[in-house]
Parts: sequence; structure tokens; C-alpha cells
Amino acid sequence: MAEATVVHTLLEVKESVLAVALLDSELYILCNGRTDNQIDVYATTPDYALRRRLTVPRLGRYDAQDMASSQPNSFLYIADSGGRCIHRLPPTGGTVTRWRVPREPCGLSVTPTGGLLVVCGGERALLLEMGVVDGRLRMRQVELQADIVGACQAIQLSTGQFAIRLRGEPGLCVVDADGQLTRSYVGSASLTKLRCPSHVTRGNGRIFVADDHRVVVLSWSLEFVRDVIPVALPSSLCLDQVTGRLYVGHGRGVTFVQL
Repeated sequence: MAEATVVHTLLEVKESVLAVALLDSELYILCNGRTDNQIDVYATTPDYALRRRLTVPRLGRYDAQDMASSQPNSFLYIADSGGRCIHRLPPTGGTVTRWRVPREPCGLSVTPTGGLLVVCGGERALLLEMGVVDGRLRMRQVELQADIVGACQAIQLSTGQFAIRLRGEPGLCVVDADGQLTRSYVGSASLTKLRCPSHVTRGNGRIFVADDHRVVVLSWSLEFVRDVIPVALPSSLCLDQVTGRLYVGHGRGVTFVQL
């Protein structure tokens, strides 16, 4: 059942929020369809003041698909479907690096060690960062089991396994380091089944899934823990593991839930 939760509205924006990310105690917000290709950077202090904006050159108005941040490397990453690339941005501005990927990237996340994990549309493989050599991103393909289709985002667990968000049922599955299916999420009742998962993140031993009008909380073995109802149609999730705040991007702005 949904758990009564205190929801805090941080800000409202005109455009639909596509992605949210945390880096160095600042909140980065990427909106869909903006003509200036800018990312708004807010403080995470109680006033949540706008501190600055970052510009992403050569990013099409509707080409951004996802955003992630790496605390160990102190970089922000954006998946660009139109350019078939990943943009790497320093958090304070500066030179933006573009790395090509085989097809249109649709999902981004950062592994527990700070590396990139990329999912490209139509690919039956995950792309796992192996390092940057001479300015070029080296990635290893993790081929997925043949009957796993519709992968659109993935996260790596501390066990080395990958949780993959899928288009269509069952919505979420876990594969081992070789891409072989170990389990799929199947809700035991209508309230626990995933309806329309749109984003997934991890932290503090849990998997968080943005789903329709709620966020579903799962264990790493894909057991249902609870759900919370922060806002309608959540589009992006970002967990501050220090404060326990789950930031939720949606069509009208950003809210957070204190877990």
C-alpha cells in the first residue's frame, strides 16, 4: 500500500522536467524542449536558490534523453539522441566533451565506482565504461539474453548485477554481469505491479522506480517494499543518500520526499 509521506514542493517551472541530478550538494535540472539548452543549478540549502545556468552547445531542443552525475569524477553527463553522443560537463562550466555511442542513447546512470552505464535504443546490450584514453571513452558491451527486449535504462547494483527498466511487461528485470536474466519483477497484486515505469535509481540498499502516479520502492532482490505518492507522472529520480531526500522531477517542477 502507499505510505503516507510528507512531500515538499521545491520549485515550479514552465517546461516539463526531463531529468534531475545531484552533484557537490547542488541540484541540476534539465527541462524538455528548452531553446537555450541550459541546465538550471540550484542550491540544496533551505532556500533552493538558483545559482547559475550551464549551457550545452550542439544539443538539439528535444534531443536530451537522460542525465546523470558522477561524484567521484565530479562530472555531469547528458544522453543526446540527435547527436548519438554523451555530453560530459564540468559542474562549474567550462569545456564540454562529446563522446560518440553506437546508436541513440536513451538511458544513463553511474555505477557504484563512478563509471558510466549507457543504454541505446534498439540495442540488446549495455555499454559499461572502461575508462577514458586519450580523450576517448572506452566502453565494454554487456550482451543481454536474447529474450530481453525493450531495454531503455539500467543501473548497476553493488553485487555487480544490473537492474534494467524495460518498455512493456514486466517493466523491470535483473541480469548478472554476463547479461543473463536472474529474475524479473512481478507484483503480487494490482497495487504492486508496475504500471508505466519511467525512471529508476538506486541507493541505501533499495531500488526506486518512478511509476505513473507514484514511486515504487523495491529491494535489490526485486521484492516490493512500499510505494510513496509524491506527485502525478514522475519523470526522473535522484536520491541524496546522505540526507535521505528523494528528488522527483515531473511535469510541473521538482518535489522531494523525505524517506
